[in-house]
Amino acid sequence: MGTVSTPAGRVTRVDGPLVHATALDGVAMSEVVELGRARLPAEVVAIDGERVTVQAYEYTGGLTPGDPVGRRHEPLSARLGPHLLGGVFDGLLRPLADAPTWLEPGAGTAPPARQWHFVPDVQEGDAVRPGHALGHVDVTGGVDHAVLVPPGSGGTVTWLAGVGRYGEADVVARVGDGPVPLVSDWPVRRPRPYGERLPESAPLVTGQRVLDLLFPLARGSAAAVPGGFGTGKTVLLQQVAKWCDADVIVYVGCGERGNEMAEVVRELSELEDPRTGGRLADRTVVIANTSNMPMMAREASIYTGVTVAEYYRDMGHDSVVIADSTSRWAEALREFASRSGSLPAEEGYPAYLASALAAFYERAGAVTTLGGQRGSVTIIGAVSPPGGDLTEPVTAQTERFVRSVWSLDRGLAYARHYPAVSWAGSFSRDAGPLAAWHVREGDPAWAGRRADVIALLAEADRLASIAELVGVETMPGHERVVLLGGRLLREGVLQQSALSAHDAFCSAGKTAALVDLVLAVIRCCEERVTRGVAAATVERFDFSPVLRAREEAPPDDVAALGRLRNDVLARLEALA
Repeated sequence: MGTVSTPAGRVTRVDGPLVHATALDGVAMSEVVELGRARLPAEVVAIDGERVTVQAYEYTGGLTPGDPVGRRHEPLSARLGPHLLGGVFDGLLRPLADAPTWLEPGAGTAPPARQWHFVPDVQEGDAVRPGHALGHVDVTGGVDHAVLVPPGSGGTVTWLAGVGRYGEADVVARVGDGPVPLVSDWPVRRPRPYGERLPESAPLVTGQRVLDLLFPLARGSAAAVPGGFGTGKTVLLQQVAKWCDADVIVYVGCGERGNEMAEVVRELSELEDPRTGGRLADRTVVIANTSNMPMMAREASIYTGVTVAEYYRDMGHDSVVIADSTSRWAEALREFASRSGSLPAEEGYPAYLASALAAFYERAGAVTTLGGQRGSVTIIGAVSPPGGDLTEPVTAQTERFVRSVWSLDRGLAYARHYPAVSWAGSFSRDAGPLAAWHVREGDPAWAGRRADVIALLAEADRLASIAELVGVETMPGHERVVLLGGRLLREGVLQQSALSAHDAFCSAGKTAALVDLVLAVIRCCEERVTRGVAAATVERFDFSPVLRAREEAPPDDVAALGRLRNDVLARLEALA
């Protein structure tokens, strides 16, 4: 927000972050104003005649009736430019790298002065349309950063800057009569326009077997990760951030504890980017709005995050927004609704909770950009239900608007099974369309493999409850093999170690080979029991090589798993 405010009105009442003002003639809903001499940013949320209600995005201590109110004549906007990658920002996209200046009310509205190397891609006199790349800027992280013709513009390039270094305030081109600066503003609550929405076609590869195999997510889709405290949401999201095949990661820490957010920022800065060999943070934008920061800035943070993701989508990149967690965002909505006197709905949340969630997740999508490229925004939102209650409003409403749910199970987490994704409580609406994609890519067995794993896990869970009552020894041999197969799948395929060099990431080929290995072993065990081999003899067989294969085989060494499969099957055939 770089516009200079103009003095207009006066504060009449201060109620925490909710402030009443008057004498703001012509002010509009959602317009940004500045409160007091510290110029605290706030947003207009209600207009009643001459009385205007605004929500402040900073602590309002010291603000008094009679203090001036300045208009900015613009909605809440994010500054978008090459300074974003590798940066850490607050919920209003103000840089936090120069703390403690950001702790001072009204401070930190402008990022530090920097310059970037600009190379033009067009010439003066060329006709360009919205979204057309005028030039490129060198940034960290191996991301191709384009300077685009702004939406709503287009025409003839009347002036173009030459090759050189330019700052954020510099204009690098003129299209018609309109200047194109290196850094621009965009209203965070308004989705950026695109040419055409595309159907989901390719999966977002996360490198996590339980997700890519059982509950896949298409690029441009949305997923929710509900789970109680201690179930491993943050670790799973960090693994997705590190290993998924997206170009840009936007990590939004929405209302998380400050020490946990600091740990996330530290780990991102230390992690090696598997794509470039540099720092993972160099192609990551971190928006840190911790629980001790102002409540309404937390409410704005997820819109800020998805606006940044759309900015890179328009350059033709695949971007991923990781919001941790949307429950804290919903709590900010509830607190604000309570202060403003809105009619409460279920559990005190505002009646518009479902609409707000739908509007957020709707901004995910794979599109053809205005410039004719293909780009996508994928949204993954963590949900932290109080007490692990997955029927509470935020979780229940979120599941309506996402394509995949990766539900984390407390029992699995306490059993040290990570990722603790419940195969009984999760689902993927993208599995059908992505099965066709796997057929086109040369893996027609993907859908059948996934169906066999889901069926075997469900049957093993059913038999496990019976075994707890009657004992495994009293069950028929076939059912004991099913129980054994469920354990091999859980420990040899679905479990994954984030600390293992070979197991932290798993390619699609290795995942398929591991599943084929375990399913072949299970079929062989069933055959031996059918031919009269005692189930107890099969259960005493040494399956440890099968269970260790996920950590011992390199991420892409499918041949080693094929040799192991032949060896184990040969030894099983020798059982008598």
